[in-house]
Amino acid sequence: MNISRFWKSSFGFSFFTFISRIFGYLRDLVLSSSLGASNIHDIFVVVFRIPNVFRSFFGEGAMSQSLVPSILEAKKNQRKFLNQVFTLLFTVLSLFVIIVLCFPSLFIALFAPGFLSDGNKFDNSSYFLRLVFPYILLISVVAFLGAIQNSNKQFQAVAATPIIFNITLIIFALSVSELSLTVIGISILVAGLMQLILNLWITFKLNYFPSLDFNFDFTLLSSFFNRLLPAIFAAGIYQINILVDTIFASFLTAGSPTWLYLSERIIQLPLGMFGVAVAVVSLPNISEFFQKKNYDALRANIFQGFSAVILVGFASLVGLFLLSELIVFLLFERGQFTSFDTIQTSKSLLAYAFGLPFLMSNKFFNTIYFAMSKTSMVLKLGLVSLFINILLNYFFVYVLELNHVGIALATSFSAIAIYLISLFWLNKNDLFNGRGKILSYIFALLGLLIMIFTINI
Repeated sequence: MNISRFWKSSFGFSFFTFISRIFGYLRDLVLSSSLGASNIHDIFVVVFRIPNVFRSFFGEGAMSQSLVPSILEAKKNQRKFLNQVFTLLFTVLSLFVIIVLCFPSLFIALFAPGFLSDGNKFDNSSYFLRLVFPYILLISVVAFLGAIQNSNKQFQAVAATPIIFNITLIIFALSVSELSLTVIGISILVAGLMQLILNLWITFKLNYFPSLDFNFDFTLLSSFFNRLLPAIFAAGIYQINILVDTIFASFLTAGSPTWLYLSERIIQLPLGMFGVAVAVVSLPNISEFFQKKNYDALRANIFQGFSAVILVGFASLVGLFLLSELIVFLLFERGQFTSFDTIQTSKSLLAYAFGLPFLMSNKFFNTIYFAMSKTSMVLKLGLVSLFINILLNYFFVYVLELNHVGIALATSFSAIAIYLISLFWLNKNDLFNGRGKILSYIFALLGLLIMIFTINI
């Protein structure tokens, strides 16, 4: 893949991601102006995170990242391989959805134990989880179809799919006089169905339509499972990190989950537009270069992707450092969302911003590990990240009493630590060319300076 094609694919993905983020902002604007930092908004933020946690196992996370290299390896047996993966995915998720529908309170108690002290809030959360959890099945199949598109180096439809979700929630929210959990839940399911229909049509045009095949060929599936199982554990560690953040936030003052959610959503704009875009576009290319043992092209591709995400990440950090409160004010302060909410959200936004360049780089580094079948590395880094995140969450929230800002700051510090460890491994395995080594060490030093600066203020 030449450079011009790389950037064409990256910009195409980024463009649709940008449009999706715009509609995502409009969705959050409608919800925040209608609900403010209320219990209903907190319930939506916390409970909808639960299917999104498992989505990282079965969707864009472990399953999708493991699937793209395996599709390329399957070659002539791709159709049978894909049908068998689809069969496993659909069967396991269907059973899992049934379990959650039967025992929603168990999952609320696990993910949001702070809600147990408020019986009404806990009951409403259980109801909302039962309503929205089937979305995990719909969106995981969408991710499966998206991986097929990515393996064919078609990225735009995958990036455009979330637009449907955001527009659907906006339409439902504006169509009712009073926004309730029921309305939000139904809109999520409708959006999931529409996303599924679109991606079924796209993959059908690529000459594939999923069907069940229970005649498993485990020799054919072995490469996929060799990537998938460590990736699931790695994704599990990452999601435990999210669970830790959610648990800490559920014990804080009302509004804290909403402030964290909105600041994280702003961070997701550069992260999704550039970090995820470069990672997704690079995965099939790095896989091909590694399989062909074309190490010069591999290093050049790694430098190309790394330099893009780290430079954009630091430019975004500077912008957010200077304008965090103004950004939140312009985006959200209206209706039930007050100036106090703006100040609290901007504080956690700034804390997240310190780790943004390193979050983007780590997303790209994970692409390298998956392409090279080094998923155990992702697991090890996840364990380290989990330990650091738990320790810093407790320290920042309860010792320094930084409340929701401490949760965001813990995420940034753990991202910087994982970046430094990844940097050591990549250079030890000679995966950076000369320019890449210089650039990576410069930003490693900047990361250490950011930690020192943040601690001092």
